[in-house]
Amino acid sequence: MAHGLKQFAQFSAIALITVLGSTKAGIAIESQDVKARLLADIGFQYAALGDSQRSTEVLEQALRSTKAMSARCFQGNLLAKIGGGYLLVGQETQGKQLLTEALQTAVAQEATRCSRSGTSPTESLGNRAKEYADAGHFDLALELGQRLVDPMTLAELAGYLSAAGQPERATKVLNQAIDRAESLTHQADRTQMLVVMAERLRWGEHREQSSVVLQRALESLNAPAQSKPAPSNPVNSKPAPFSAKFSAESLQVSSTLRIARVFAAIGENQQAIEVLNQVVPKIRTLASQPLPLDRVGYQIDAALQYGELGQKRQSGDLLAEALASVQGIPRDGSSNREYAVTKIAEGYAKLGDFKQALQLAQAIPIASQRTSALGQIAIAYAKAGNLDAGVKLAQSIKNRNAVLIEVVRHHLGNKQPDQAWNLVQTYQVKGILSEVAVGFVEAGQPEKALQIVQTGNLKGFVPDLALSYVKVGQPDQALQLVANQQMEWILPAIARGFAKQGQLDSALRVTQAMNDKNYKAQALIAIAQVYTKQDAAEQGSIQALLTNPMTLLRSLFGDSEREKAAKKVLDQALQVTQSY
Repeated sequence: MAHGLKQFAQFSAIALITVLGSTKAGIAIESQDVKARLLADIGFQYAALGDSQRSTEVLEQALRSTKAMSARCFQGNLLAKIGGGYLLVGQETQGKQLLTEALQTAVAQEATRCSRSGTSPTESLGNRAKEYADAGHFDLALELGQRLVDPMTLAELAGYLSAAGQPERATKVLNQAIDRAESLTHQADRTQMLVVMAERLRWGEHREQSSVVLQRALESLNAPAQSKPAPSNPVNSKPAPFSAKFSAESLQVSSTLRIARVFAAIGENQQAIEVLNQVVPKIRTLASQPLPLDRVGYQIDAALQYGELGQKRQSGDLLAEALASVQGIPRDGSSNREYAVTKIAEGYAKLGDFKQALQLAQAIPIASQRTSALGQIAIAYAKAGNLDAGVKLAQSIKNRNAVLIEVVRHHLGNKQPDQAWNLVQTYQVKGILSEVAVGFVEAGQPEKALQIVQTGNLKGFVPDLALSYVKVGQPDQALQLVANQQMEWILPAIARGFAKQGQLDSALRVTQAMNDKNYKAQALIAIAQVYTKQDAAEQGSIQALLTNPMTLLRSLFGDSEREKAAKKVLDQALQVTQSY
């Protein structure tokens, strides 16, 4: 699951290229920026192939273009890419100097709040480090990641090393990440950082490493409260938002509940139960002021976790306590009290006590909250296998369509696209067709997906479906879907898909039909990246030979032919870029 999401993110990143220079007014200003990005990518790929002379020539051009950029917010990314290229060809002084400049540039730009996205310039550098690790350039990834002094980035790099079969190195890097997290000034921030690191490792399916970090988070929770001197590095000196907003006791409970949830997610259920057993007494002793609903929220969270772990008695006891607490809180005109009752009703439904859940929900005086509670109960019915009861309840409430969408998503999450589609057709569920189509693609039924797109008038969804085809290894279907449509921006992802299948000729034919030089160069670079990538985790794996066409080609013909092909494609990309 996580691997699939990671793949989809990679395809989407290629497809969602910023349309720089797409209007006449913007061409003069932005063409230099586009050219800088393309040259940096090409120079880096030459370096990855070991072509020192060609790489140096292109990297010099890239550096000049980067220095002349008009949009400087993420200029550090290109400086890091160029510096990485120099490091790959052995020019350490120049490479390290540029990595230092990349970090300085990112920090300076971050201070201007230039980013309009949710990613800051320094966070973006961390993402570049992870991309290098994903491509097998571990030394470069660590060189950049360690300069950032960012515990989360280092922890994720440790995950890549572990997956690549380098456990000793992974342990060393993970310990560095933990040390840096534990150097944060405030204890609450140290604990929160460790918890987030564990969550990130869990998302990457690095369970053993996540468990190690969780144990350190527990130790941090139980350690005597003390502050440490603030770090001097500006990248690591931003305070976590939690310590300034909540009491120490409330923060401790919140962190402990998160730790329990991650333990459960990595399969350590008994450890999760033990953590819950430790935190429940602390929840009960939390002060009811100034935020009386805080304690109720924690009671509900713990109850739901107990229920998910099969501890129904403890779950029921906590829900009863939460209900008693809520009933003792006077109404203040807000919907907070009713929201808490909604969550309690949802908890009872998840435990299978639908009678109590419905009784609570129907007594909620605020219509919107009552509808929300009934909707959650309907979803719980469906998840418990009682689809008829769930649909019947959903039909009785105002936002029936929103509830039915969640029931459809439940079937899709269980890899049941046929059941999902049947529900959509039977009850005329709106706004979910695109997700059902993707479900059929991922289930190996592309014809059904295409039928839904065509009959459902989902022209706006064609790009998403095309990316889904690429994700599951069907770039030919993706190309057929976007034929005769003005969607050159998505063609680099499709070209990359053909390359990953070992179909170089098909990949190149995609680029030959492209008119936009930016996208054409991007497509050629994407093809070369596939033939350049050093996937250390796949080397020597019999399963990889059987399931990955590119790995099989390498095993049969060696790297020399692959590298020749990559260089030829890069030469084409460079020619297109220089004519930009």
